[in-house]
Amino acid sequence: MIKKSLIWSYRVAYIALGTFVFLGLLSIIGLRYFVLPHIDDYKPKIVQGLSQVLGQKVTIGNIYANWDSLNPHLSIFNVDIYDKENRIALSLRHIEGSLSWTSIPLFEPRLASFSIYQPELTIRREKDGTIYVAGVSMSGPSKPEFPNWLLRQAQVNVIDANIIWQDDLRGAPALNLDKLNLALENPAWDRLRGHHNFSLRATPSAATSKPIDIRGRVFGKDVSQIESWHGSVYAKADGTDIAAWRNWLDYPFDLREGHGAAQFWVDFADSQVDSFT
Repeated sequence: MIKKSLIWSYRVAYIALGTFVFLGLLSIIGLRYFVLPHIDDYKPKIVQGLSQVLGQKVTIGNIYANWDSLNPHLSIFNVDIYDKENRIALSLRHIEGSLSWTSIPLFEPRLASFSIYQPELTIRREKDGTIYVAGVSMSGPSKPEFPNWLLRQAQVNVIDANIIWQDDLRGAPALNLDKLNLALENPAWDRLRGHHNFSLRATPSAATSKPIDIRGRVFGKDVSQIESWHGSVYAKADGTDIAAWRNWLDYPFDLREGHGAAQFWVDFADSQVDSFT
């Protein structure tokens, strides 16, 4: 009886594996001969799908497709995402992405690699504390799907970005981060646990004329609940006016003036600084 059960289990597993391989090959053939050569014909549907997922108006310039080894590769140009006032909140001039075949069992687009070139982005904190990224609220009952989707990708690179931080809660002047490069790495096992490694390098418009370097490891799965995240962050700035950063940062000590190089480590949890070194 046990032998028959094992044989039956092996047959089921063999049939399931064969079905999966067959569907995979069918998907490759379909993409190779029917979808990718005519990818521009699908642009209206892609735009409509993105607009529905983001809940915002999206426009796309051009889409090109080819192959990156065995992975379908997309090059997308001139993507604009609009806010509720129909203003451009995020401009993505050039995007490169290679589709991962894990998208099939996960029933969600997953990318083996994802690179965003020269984006222009505004991040704003309102007087009530609500943070908006590209016009999308990072709090409230509706989850910001696009940022959360990015956290589920294996690797995300942002290259030569221009980011504006507008903090109306503090009443601080706008801070511009120019020539920003960001690398976000989410290995498979870490992704399941909500662990993310990142490195960022940018030149701020105030307090220093040299690039700042920020690296960290953070833990969280939903950016709409970022107040519950925790992790560690390291930052380094050369030739900086340390006191000038008080416009945008709260130091755990009274700092009136200070110039030179600075580096520090911060451990945080539940919107509180646990340690500052």
